[in-house]
Amino acid sequence: MESKYINHPYLKENTIEHRLYQETITASCAEQNSLVILPTGLGKTLIAVMIAALRLQKMSGGFIVFLAPTRPLVLQHAETIKSTLRVDENEIMIFTGEIPPEERIERWRKAKVVLATPQIVENDIITGRVDLKNCVLLVLDEAHRAVGNYSYVFVAEQYLKRAVNPLILGLTASPGVEKEKIEEVCKNLNIENIEVRTEKSPDVLPYIKEIKVDWVLISLPPSILDIKKILENALVKRLKTLKEEGFIESYNIKTISRKQLIELQSQLAKERQTQPSLFELMAKTAASIRLTYALELLETQGLKALQNFFNKLEERSKISGSPRGIKDLLTDDEIINARIKIKNLIESQVRHPKIEKTLQIVKEQLSQKSNSRIIIFTQFRDSASEINEVLRKENYNVERFIGQANKIGDKGLSQKQQKEIIEKFKEGIYNILVATSVAEEGLDISECDLVIFYDTVPSAIRYIQRKGRTGRKRPGNVILLITKGTRDEAYYWSAKRKEREMKDTLKTMAKTITESLKEEDKQQIKLEKYLQEEEKEKAITIYVDNREIGSDVVRELTRLNVKIVPMQLQVADYLVSEKVAIERKAAEDFLQSIIDKRLFPQVKEITSNYEKPVLIIEGRDFYGKHAVHPEAVRGALVSIALDFKLPIIWTTDPQETARMIHTIARREQTERETKIYVAEKVPGSLKDVQERVLIGLPGVDQTLAKRLLCTFNSLEKIFTAPEEELSKVRGVGEKKAEKIRKVITSNYNEDNQAY
Repeated sequence: MESKYINHPYLKENTIEHRLYQETITASCAEQNSLVILPTGLGKTLIAVMIAALRLQKMSGGFIVFLAPTRPLVLQHAETIKSTLRVDENEIMIFTGEIPPEERIERWRKAKVVLATPQIVENDIITGRVDLKNCVLLVLDEAHRAVGNYSYVFVAEQYLKRAVNPLILGLTASPGVEKEKIEEVCKNLNIENIEVRTEKSPDVLPYIKEIKVDWVLISLPPSILDIKKILENALVKRLKTLKEEGFIESYNIKTISRKQLIELQSQLAKERQTQPSLFELMAKTAASIRLTYALELLETQGLKALQNFFNKLEERSKISGSPRGIKDLLTDDEIINARIKIKNLIESQVRHPKIEKTLQIVKEQLSQKSNSRIIIFTQFRDSASEINEVLRKENYNVERFIGQANKIGDKGLSQKQQKEIIEKFKEGIYNILVATSVAEEGLDISECDLVIFYDTVPSAIRYIQRKGRTGRKRPGNVILLITKGTRDEAYYWSAKRKEREMKDTLKTMAKTITESLKEEDKQQIKLEKYLQEEEKEKAITIYVDNREIGSDVVRELTRLNVKIVPMQLQVADYLVSEKVAIERKAAEDFLQSIIDKRLFPQVKEITSNYEKPVLIIEGRDFYGKHAVHPEAVRGALVSIALDFKLPIIWTTDPQETARMIHTIARREQTERETKIYVAEKVPGSLKDVQERVLIGLPGVDQTLAKRLLCTFNSLEKIFTAPEEELSKVRGVGEKKAEKIRKVITSNYNEDNQAY
């Protein structure tokens, strides 16, 4: 009798059941770059595991890289791989930002499977910490992200160039609506084969669990409608001015979108370079954008979210150099009136009716099934906090699940905290999660019975992802809360329409995709591999400030086969020789550095420390987002060129900047054969000089230098201290103390021996 489980040398026994559609897709994707589009809950990760098993068996000495966009997803996939793939757990490496770069080098060498977020792998490729030569499979979860400058694009491109036997597997439940976007994903990943299944595909139908979708229309009370009217009047007043000046066709707030206003803002920014009089219109456009956002918060989220929005604007208005438009908006009589009304309503315990409806739905669900798992999705942290607070007051076991980013007055969750919350939700310690978008992508919360959309999003991808949190192992329910006659309603129908369009597009594309990767594209990859090998012998080295790592410029330099050495530079962004250092500023950064008075100290530092410094200014859009007078910009440029004699090179974009830096470096290193000298800032005091003397010692940074000086009080005492005394200082230890003593006591040798 045939086993119900798949038997393979690289798969653990009794872990993956036979499913025809999974095995068919695995066979199809095992030898060609593929994109797998499969509804949530149908085992995309297990398909990746089966292909990994095939590749590891076929190619001895190879390793797998599995990427996911968030840390919780990385940890989830790691659990799946550890429980299914027959690989020593010591050879399964999970890379997070908490692991030091030096430690990752050794882990890369030992790994059979690496799981990470793409930014970490991108940085390791750029800095030469990883050799992808023997990587036999690159898995990209949520592959629809492989567009634009997202790290998936760069990692896939470099992988195809560097690996001997490359294979890419992209996984997604929702690749997007537009045919062009899907084609871009396929092009960026060199996809040769698409495997598509929908809920109605015959081979997956037996495994689909029913998801019941209901939507609840909610009406705003008169008190909130009153504030809505005030905000709309403030918006119309500004739109009328824009219409009178001929920049928009109508001031009807139902027909003008935030997207149109953002495009107009960009247009005005460009035209203002030659027409300074457009400044007032730019301010009105910026205010209009903020008012559309405020209206969306009021309609879909509630009073507290709107109050927090205005409070944050007020805090921003107090910062030097903040846009004048913010102050103009906050001093508008209508906005002042609206804020007073908002404050009074909140103090009177008036809430958005969605809050009461959410409470009612939760009560009904838990009365029917007390151990239910419920996820409530909202776009905004403020709303998540309010919902969480209300449910806790009702004694529900609820927790907020948000991302890691820290925001003003709201600290994000650490990777450890996110993992703990998911585990407690699965175990039933919490049975309600109030989640932002971090929980939308891929998280396997199989026990979820009910998903509540507190708000709707106009994205087919996010709609599908939210809905996919339920109906995985048993039937599930989705309830959408929609404020009648508002953006909520428009967003819902937009998402539904886009979902239908996406399915139609995929049906067509799946049939024609095999033609998308032309033979010349494959030849181009081979040619690039050859050229890369040729260039290795004459590689150019550039020292790059840590803050620039991960930028588009550094990505492009990597494509040009430059050896990137990351370090914390006190002066300049790029060092190409002992004489030439480069400071790079995008147009917006140039303006900001004028506002916060960083520009001239930076110019002074680079001209004082290097014989041939260069300033690269990227772009010429000086009048977009900051209220800096054109004369101030011209004055700064003249001073840089004449007073400091600092050459200015203009480039159009990061790619041209990289090519310019490459040309300068090649001239310095191959034609002149000069060495690279790393300068520090010119010390301004005895204390600075003492610290900088110590920073030259092994493993001693500025923090440790200060600690040593505070402990021993003088350089003389540090240099004469025995190893055991040095090792007692926090951050030194025995090994570092030994190296420090060796440098201090060893005779000078011009042969440059290693220590």
